[in-house]
Amino acid sequence: MFNRLFFILFSLILLVSLTAIYYHAESAKKDNAIKALLHERDNAWMAMEGMKKQHQQLAVLDSQHTQELDDANRQIAALERAVHTGQRRLQLAATCPKTVPHTAASARLDDVAGARLDDTAVHAYFRLRNDIEIVTQQIKGLQDYITQICLVQ
Repeated sequence: MFNRLFFILFSLILLVSLTAIYYHAESAKKDNAIKALLHERDNAWMAMEGMKKQHQQLAVLDSQHTQELDDANRQIAALERAVHTGQRRLQLAATCPKTVPHTAASARLDDVAGARLDDTAVHAYFRLRNDIEIVTQQIKGLQDYITQICLVQ
């Protein structure tokens, strides 16, 4: 009877010990999974903070280059108005064709036609200047994005 009682007691102790070991191992697995998830969350948080910082830097660059483009557009528009009102003139390298004299007399200074662009050419000139400013600011913006945001990482 003592052996039977000892066997039952030993079996219960063994069963409780094995159960405790099993649940301890499961708890350790869950703790490791939680640590891995927390590490992943922290990495995602740091990546998100980095993207926020990049977005802020990009917004500053965009604002800066947009302001420079607006200033250039205002300057071009003011120059175009000044040319249109006659306050300023476009200076181009051009030669003036001489008109053929109607008489046998030699050509006079009055026979020389003044060089002037027609209105379409003047408009095209200012449109080209505007397009050049846009492309210049786009290139500067891309260069700044590469040097200040992409290469910093």
